[in-house]
Amino acid sequence: MSDDITFEYNVPVFAGAPDEGDDEPVHRDTPRYERLDWETTKEGILKAEELGFDAAWAPDHLMLGRDHAEYEVWTLLSAMAGFTDDINLGSLVLCNDYRNPALVAKMAATLDVISDGRLELGLGAGWHEPEYDAYGWEYRDGFERLMRLDEGIRLMKEMWASDVGEGATFEGERYQIEDAYCDPGPVQDPHPPILVGGQGEQVTLKLVAKHADVWNTDVFNGDVDTLEHKIGVIEDHCETVGRDPDEIEYSWDGHVICTRDEEKLESLIDLMTPIQFEEEYQDQAPIETEEDAREFFIMGTPEECAEAIERRIEAGVTKFQGWFIDFPETDGMELFADEVMPQFQ
Repeated sequence: MSDDITFEYNVPVFAGAPDEGDDEPVHRDTPRYERLDWETTKEGILKAEELGFDAAWAPDHLMLGRDHAEYEVWTLLSAMAGFTDDINLGSLVLCNDYRNPALVAKMAATLDVISDGRLELGLGAGWHEPEYDAYGWEYRDGFERLMRLDEGIRLMKEMWASDVGEGATFEGERYQIEDAYCDPGPVQDPHPPILVGGQGEQVTLKLVAKHADVWNTDVFNGDVDTLEHKIGVIEDHCETVGRDPDEIEYSWDGHVICTRDEEKLESLIDLMTPIQFEEEYQDQAPIETEEDAREFFIMGTPEECAEAIERRIEAGVTKFQGWFIDFPETDGMELFADEVMPQFQ
């Protein structure tokens, strides 16, 4: 586990502001972004790099947000590699079922090359059934999706480990390849860091212990008590599978409100609470009041944000991936970069 604390930017790939005549955001992550616009999204990424954020992450969905308008993650990351210089690029998280894992291994190697080793590969089993239905993918039960993720990661690692000029072969129950070449291989040795997202304690977190360099929580599991519990589960799984838990880094993914303007803070809290859930996530912890939000968000003045970060560092978190929910304004991320981040770097 790294002792370095990193601060990372979640890219607004969809608009989430309320529809006209409605008070509730279309999506919780971008509640003030009224219309998806490429220049606006791009300017946010460039601002994050300018401010010194360590990485920029984009989710892998296809039709979330207002008017179901959303950028496809791999195309976006490839474009980002071309117009950024220093910031790392990551998928939060790539759905294993949306792309053949052998092709993902090749895509990841290529993106790592063209970005000069800046890729962080976030992977997950997938969950958003309406996208499966709309795009014609088979939606299997949760255990089967996880077993496909397990096999997919093993296959990708096999391809990245193959010697130059030699193809990789993998014979699994769900995926098979024969003499699949991955040249040029990734710049990073032995491969780009693998982040695995998910919460299930019996299977998902065991996959984290087996395969991941980073575990990613989500916005509904980012309170300190839950983080401590989940990290403890991963450490127990590490003992079972014979892995040093210090090899795994822990990330917090959630909403950030950084402001000294009390009126703005109250307005954003009012907009965000009670937080709305996708149908598939109805069993998550309720975030209904300001008190709830303070448990799950990093929010308030720079001093209050720093205190919330410190509590999560004490729980074991070293990566902070934030949705700055006043976007497309950048005041919040600028204040955060100026007054919060330097306290930890």
